Amino acid sequence: MATLAPRAFAFCHTFGLTVWIALAEGSGWSLIGPGLLLLLWPAVAYLHAAGAQNSKRAEFKNLYLDSLLFGVWCGVLDFYVLATVTIGLACLMNNMVVGGLRRMTISMALFAGGALSWSLVTGFEFRPYVSTGLDIYQGAGAVIYLLALAYVMYGQNRKIGRSIVEIKFQNRVFHALLELGVAANRASNIHTLLDDSLKHLHADFPEYGFAVFLQERQRPEVTRYAAVAGLRLGAEDERRLGGLLATLQERQESTIKLREKTDGEQLYASSMAGRLSLYDGWLVVRAPKLDAPLERMLTLFVDQLAAATENKLLHLALKKTAERDGLTGLYNRGFFESALQLSIQGKNQAPSLDFAVLMMDVDGLKEVNDRYGHVAGDQLITTVAERLQVHCRASDILARYGGDEFVVLFPSADIAAANRLASLIRTHIEGQRCTITTANGERLTLELRLSLGGASSSEASAQEVLSLADERMYDDKSERRKQRAAHG
Repeated sequence: MATLAPRAFAFCHTFGLTVWIALAEGSGWSLIGPGLLLLLWPAVAYLHAAGAQNSKRAEFKNLYLDSLLFGVWCGVLDFYVLATVTIGLACLMNNMVVGGLRRMTISMALFAGGALSWSLVTGFEFRPYVSTGLDIYQGAGAVIYLLALAYVMYGQNRKIGRSIVEIKFQNRVFHALLELGVAANRASNIHTLLDDSLKHLHADFPEYGFAVFLQERQRPEVTRYAAVAGLRLGAEDERRLGGLLATLQERQESTIKLREKTDGEQLYASSMAGRLSLYDGWLVVRAPKLDAPLERMLTLFVDQLAAATENKLLHLALKKTAERDGLTGLYNRGFFESALQLSIQGKNQAPSLDFAVLMMDVDGLKEVNDRYGHVAGDQLITTVAERLQVHCRASDILARYGGDEFVVLFPSADIAAANRLASLIRTHIEGQRCTITTANGERLTLELRLSLGGASSSEASAQEVLSLADERMYDDKSERRKQRAAHG
């Protein structure tokens, strides 16, 4: 119904043309009366399109009826030449714009059919000219109509242009959301997840800068995780911004304007409030202004980031539960055996790639359990675990293998790595004392004693390294017992 105004003008102008001819030739109401009926059609066409289920299809049908009615009316006016030409061209152009050559051809047939039908009923008469004034009136009307129609088309093109821009923006948002999902699945930890997510966002929206801050819920001044992409923030800027966000936790707005940058752009913070179980989070964006598309985009990105972060936190917690020993927090036997299998496979595929294992047994744990209870025994185990961790490197895989047994896997190392750690244990842990508390509240001081056995794939087959280390550990235990008995 966008062309309603130009079409209504066309019918009113045609009615004026009819009145002019009637007055100039003395036809009176024989032309003016039917002309009044012609004026009813725009209103009928509007009601028809407005009430139809498919208003666009109804509008196209009305354009066909326009061609038919104007053809009839040109016959009524005895084919006044300038009017017939301009009105006919207007009808053809209207249908050409919305439906191409096919609709134009049908419109031409309807226009010609209406004109010829009227001529067959009333007889054919030809009025080539009335007056110069009427020619000027008709020409001016045609120009105004064409300009009005062009303005309508301009408005429609602008709408289409805005729609295309919005669709492109939505496609960018959709693509960014997909990439956020991929980054979340690939990330091994929260730092990587946030860094990769913001890099993808900035790649898809280079005109914006992004930062994300996750703060501890109980201590909002403490920023636990942070990531930046496309924003020039130094360590001091991050600290200051994190502190500023900590003061905004009580604000209810979903998106808050922080401050103006020196270049005139703004910083906006969108809250993750209620979306995370352990943290309060903010997505910060640098943008010229906060318009509706940007605000919708921020809401989607905040939801996606929060969901990905929460899922990753849950995944890491479950993974830690599956991989870690419940008492000591070290890797458990299942994780160690999986890591050992990878080292065995690596040795089989690349014979020069060695690995080593150090087995350890806490001497005297059974006596502590029998004498003072398992609470005391657990304290002894955790004490040994803590002291072992101090001397293990980041690449070493320290695990609790059984009740009183620990094991360390040294990937890509030989027996020297196991001997190095064994020497540190003999120097810094063996013979040291620790204090534990029994279930009765009694404090005991115990001496730490560990039996050790190391082996590597350079001295045994990959599948037999663990067995060899275990055998050497029990040999060490037997030898130490003999020495204690000899001194006893």
